[in-house]
Amino acid sequence: MTLEPERLGQSRSDLAEALRGQRKRAGKTQTWLARHCTMSQTKVSNIESGKLTPSLVDVTE
Repeated sequence: MTLEPERLGQSRSDLAEALRGQRKRAGKTQTWLARHCTMSQTKVSNIESGKLTPSLVDVTE
């Protein structure tokens, strides 16, 4: 895997878009997802907007 610095921001926004799309297709709210992932709705919102990248702990629990 090659690190492409010019794609770093784009990959975060790609992840955010994919997560948001999957949640919406499942018909779930951010509040529902937050409850089931044991995180705040604000954190889910920040991940889905690309402001925050989920940590390894976030995605493995």
